[in-house]
Amino acid sequence: MRTIVTGGAGFIGSHLIEALLARGDDVACVERPGSQRGWLEGAEIEWAPVGLDSEELKKIIRGSSIVYHVAGLTEARTAAEYYSVNTEGTARVIEAAAAQQTPPRVIFLSSIAAIGPCRNGDRLSRHTVPHPLSHYGLSKLFAEAIVHAHADRVPVTVLRLSSVYGPRERAVLKMFQMVQRGLAITVGGWNREANVIYVKDAVGALLAAPTSPKTIGQTYCLAHPQLIRWLDFAREIGNVMERQPIMVSIPTRVAWPIARTVEVVAKVRRVAAILNRERVREISQDRWVCDVREIFADTGYRPEYALARGIRETAIWYKEVGWL
Repeated sequence: MRTIVTGGAGFIGSHLIEALLARGDDVACVERPGSQRGWLEGAEIEWAPVGLDSEELKKIIRGSSIVYHVAGLTEARTAAEYYSVNTEGTARVIEAAAAQQTPPRVIFLSSIAAIGPCRNGDRLSRHTVPHPLSHYGLSKLFAEAIVHAHADRVPVTVLRLSSVYGPRERAVLKMFQMVQRGLAITVGGWNREANVIYVKDAVGALLAAPTSPKTIGQTYCLAHPQLIRWLDFAREIGNVMERQPIMVSIPTRVAWPIARTVEVVAKVRRVAAILNRERVREISQDRWVCDVREIFADTGYRPEYALARGIRETAIWYKEVGWL
């Protein structure tokens, strides 16, 4: 079976491609021009560094059964970059799929940032009225609208991912490194509630989604059903690292000017800011909790990695490759 993965050299994409190869798929990886294979070095795949060129995408997608659109920006120098890549790029992928004589199944990886945090104690689901807090979230929401606008021509499924962690992920690595030094820092209160998902569980759900006709035309939130506080996440890292870190909470009012300063410096250096005011607004919210019953009911997939197991495997990998 021919399967296309855009953004396949990244964190989630590389894990997905490895799983697809393990089950015997013929895989093509679409990446930006000049991109390195990274974790896919030596993998038996078709390497297509063509970016999101419409005509090239039509050629690559021809004859495929499934397209996983994973590519996207989570950090950008300007708001326009989010819309150029996340929204317009998605349009090109879905239009290329729609141009095929037999359109493939398209699985689009969105984010719960597209709908914003929980309100009134509700859980996030396909029924949640969106109110994204960032250009990133809004660019993903617009991309979802484009995907569903083609649902009469292409069998599509949208998966809104929660925070994904695991081997090869660098954002969560920072927390492991801090805990190793005896410190854990967050913005806002440590009792903020969320769902997260280990990368192997995310991949398992991605593999299961196109096998069920129930998922066609649907949008789901994807996370492990275990409700956690970020305090639990930090403490579990501490258990694995055999540390009892000092827990530091930076108030939002303090983080705000710090983020503004980071933005100014990043603009001068012409790079994406690793922390900005929109990010502070998102991470300081009290509740990002998902209703995941529908995705697992419709696909039949069941997560295998509760927090303790996922954190332990992640720590082992970080140590093996010298990141810790």
